Amino acid sequence: MFSNKSLLLSVVIFVYACTSPQSNKTIALPKAVEETSGLATAGNDLITHNDSGDDALLYRINKQGELVDTYPILGAVNRDWEDLAQDDSIYYIADTGNNNGRRKDLTVYRLSKDFELLDSITIAYAKQKKFKKNKKTKYDAEALIAVGDSLVLFSKNRKSYSTQLYVFPKTAGDYSLHSRKKIAVKTLITGGDYSPKSKRMVLTGYLPDRSQYLLVADNVSLEELSNLKFTRYRLPLKKAQVEAVKILADESIWISSEGEGLAIPFLQKIDLNSLTIE
Repeated sequence: MFSNKSLLLSVVIFVYACTSPQSNKTIALPKAVEETSGLATAGNDLITHNDSGDDALLYRINKQGELVDTYPILGAVNRDWEDLAQDDSIYYIADTGNNNGRRKDLTVYRLSKDFELLDSITIAYAKQKKFKKNKKTKYDAEALIAVGDSLVLFSKNRKSYSTQLYVFPKTAGDYSLHSRKKIAVKTLITGGDYSPKSKRMVLTGYLPDRSQYLLVADNVSLEELSNLKFTRYRLPLKKAQVEAVKILADESIWISSEGEGLAIPFLQKIDLNSLTIE
């Protein structure tokens, strides 16, 4: 016979199992964030945004995929928001999408934790001399990561499937970017994050056949980039376009995928042990 204590424990476990998101289980997101393209945290919730086509808005969602709140970012413009980074006091929105290589207004917005626009960073690629339409430009970037006192931008190269790593200050200003490292990731990079606690860095990406990938590097140091190597995991997803990744305080890894064709946008907690290394 169960004691009252045992019964209470059983109820708690049952409720937790029903409400706590399970690893590798997709969690549908509302249509409002159909093009989810970045992830950050606010308390126990997640913050996301759409890429080009939406207003300058951030959306707060819980881990059950429910929309909790919406924050208009006054003074900002969503030309092509591609990622969202954060540190203890600032959110950084990467308006760095540059599919055709023609943009001269690449911007990183700096927000307070109350979602108020503080100022911005403008960037340009030092080696880019031409701004004519180029569908395989190497000057597109969709992954922004905060590491220490720096921001790290990863490019998306549709020709070589490699990525260039650019490092620049977190402070407002105009910066001309020089590549610090080229990495043969064999993937089109779409999102990234870094945990200062574990020194783990993660990237998401895909290939034209729509295979989806998670790349993981441990013991990352910007002072020793020659040692930076990623392990590439295949994500067992169909009808997906993974655009964002976030490492939570408990070191769990979460991704979000935009709605693609007949697919729906979704959130997912990842279990690395269940993935295949490629």
